[in-house]
Amino acid sequence: MTTLVVLADPPVEGVVGRSLVETTPLDAEEVVSLYEAMLSDVARAASAASGQLLVNYRPRDHLDLDADVSPKRRLESVVAEAVDDPEAVRYEVQVGSSHAARVGNTVTHLLEGEEEGSVHVIEPTVPLVTRQGIDSMSMKLRRSPVVLSPGPGGRVGYAGFSEPVDFDGAYEPPAVTSLVEAARAADLDADFVPSLQPVETAADLASVVSVVRARARADRIYPSRTYEWAETHGVYGVEGEDGLDVEKTDSD
Repeated sequence: MTTLVVLADPPVEGVVGRSLVETTPLDAEEVVSLYEAMLSDVARAASAASGQLLVNYRPRDHLDLDADVSPKRRLESVVAEAVDDPEAVRYEVQVGSSHAARVGNTVTHLLEGEEEGSVHVIEPTVPLVTRQGIDSMSMKLRRSPVVLSPGPGGRVGYAGFSEPVDFDGAYEPPAVTSLVEAARAADLDADFVPSLQPVETAADLASVVSVVRARARADRIYPSRTYEWAETHGVYGVEGEDGLDVEKTDSD
C-alpha cells in the first residue's frame, strides 16, 4: 500500500508563511488563508490518488500556539472540507527535532514498521500537485526507490520513497542534491518527476499564482482553492526589477 504524507503546520498566524508576511503586501491573516487554500488543494489531490492520506504535524510544544489552539483540530477543519471522505484521513504527530529527522522517522516507520510499499512526502505548499502526478510518482517508485520533484533553488517539495535512506543531512540545501546523495550512499537508484514549486518566498508566490491563473484560463487542471484565493485577494505576479513580484489589488 502507499501512504501519502502531507507535512503540515496548523494554519495559525505566526506559525505559517512568516517570510511571505515580511516580503509581500499580504498581512498575516491573508497568508494564513493562502496556506489553508494550498493545503486544501494538496489534500484534495492526495485523497483522490491511489493511497492513504496521512497528515503529519508537529507537536504543540514545537510551535508558538495559544493554550486553547489544537494543531490537529485546526488541520482537520481545513482538510475535512477538502476531501470526500474525512474519516479516511489519518492524523499523526511528527517525531523529530528537524525537518529531515521528522521526514526520516515518518518514512522509516511506515516502510519498515507498517510495511508500506511506498511513502510520498508532500509539502502543503505545492498546490500544483495533481492526482495524476501522484499516481505517476507511485509508478516510478516501482522502478526506483527514491523519486524526487525538484523545485527552484534545488528545493524538494515532493519526494517518494520505497526504501529508506539515511536522512541525516538529506534535506540540506540544495535538497535535491542531498537526497540523491543519500540514495546513492544507500546504493539505491534515484529518479525524477516534473518540477513542483513550493510557495515559500515572494518570488514563489508570484510564479505559482501566475501558473495557476494561466491553467485556469486555459481550462486545464488547476488547484481551485488557490485560484479562488488569488482571485478573491487580487494577488498577481507582475514584472519586477529582479523577476516576478507580488502585486495585490483591492479585490477583497
